[in-house]
Amino acid sequence: MPHPFRALALTGAALAATLTLAACGSDDKAASASSDSSSASEVSGLPVTLTHKYGSTTIESEPKRVVALGYTDQDPVLQTGVVPLGVGDFLGGFDWRKRAWAQDLLNGAEPKVVSGQQINFEAVAAQRPDVIFALTAGLKKADYDKLSKIAPTVAQDGDYVDFGMPWDETQEIVGKALGRKAAADEAIAALKAKFAEVKQAHPEFEGKTAIMAYGGPDGYGAYSSQDTRSRFLGDLGFKVPAEIDKLAKGSFFTSFSEEQFRLLDQDVVFMYGDEKDIAKNKIVSRLDAVKEGRVIYIPIPSEFAGALGFSSTLSETFLLDNYVDTIAAAVDGDPATKVEQPAV
Repeated sequence: MPHPFRALALTGAALAATLTLAACGSDDKAASASSDSSSASEVSGLPVTLTHKYGSTTIESEPKRVVALGYTDQDPVLQTGVVPLGVGDFLGGFDWRKRAWAQDLLNGAEPKVVSGQQINFEAVAAQRPDVIFALTAGLKKADYDKLSKIAPTVAQDGDYVDFGMPWDETQEIVGKALGRKAAADEAIAALKAKFAEVKQAHPEFEGKTAIMAYGGPDGYGAYSSQDTRSRFLGDLGFKVPAEIDKLAKGSFFTSFSEEQFRLLDQDVVFMYGDEKDIAKNKIVSRLDAVKEGRVIYIPIPSEFAGALGFSSTLSETFLLDNYVDTIAAAVDGDPATKVEQPAV
């Protein structure tokens, strides 16, 4: 997806990209919130130089005007107490403006959408940013060069596939760039502690195979272990089948032919798409995971889908607070257990 982005790849790369992430709104509200947020936490550690896929970027002093260009970059910025002026559009059908995990920190602000599948460079420049984050943007070198002429730009880490940076590293980089490393570290530690609590309460997750998949009339596929949604499963103790990574060939997702549908038959299946549409596929309907109730169907407009897509300290905390029982019901091995499916 472009995520990517993080998106739900229902028709291959295009759809995969279309099911990604976003933002839009009132410049006055966002500008006020951004400037007022400076006092929310102590700023330190600046200047700082950050290395990334396209070299390094130095932030000399506290950024007052922030553009979070990536599909989900706005969440880690918000987590530090800063409201971005401009954001990337989270594509795919989820009403990200109303995402529950961000409302308190947004405090009514509506950042301007400056990027979707294409970057609106004029809209970015119009925000007069002090820093631009492009960590979940699938940024190309030519676009990085253009953005860097507008403001210091922090691109994704070259050690990961596009749209595949882990939530903790993304949060850490944003915290350092904004001079709010302490706030970022606190958020990272809190979420890691919550994952540890869930794993302790549900030892049955450890080592079970899980797949983050998508399906419907336009095709089927799955996300590799390098995708941030699949990383969520890994943080819970699940294992993504190695065959998925082989098929993905360095991408964050892969499509399936009908001959490969057996890969969907895992201990638990997270399936983006409409359950009724998926049930119409005769091959999929015969899978043991489907017959035994080990599938969690994820409506694309749902908060569950949106929270997985954002894959931030904010959204993953929301997932752990609200959906662990659903996951546990799907993986308990008892076909009689009713799985409370995520609602739109």
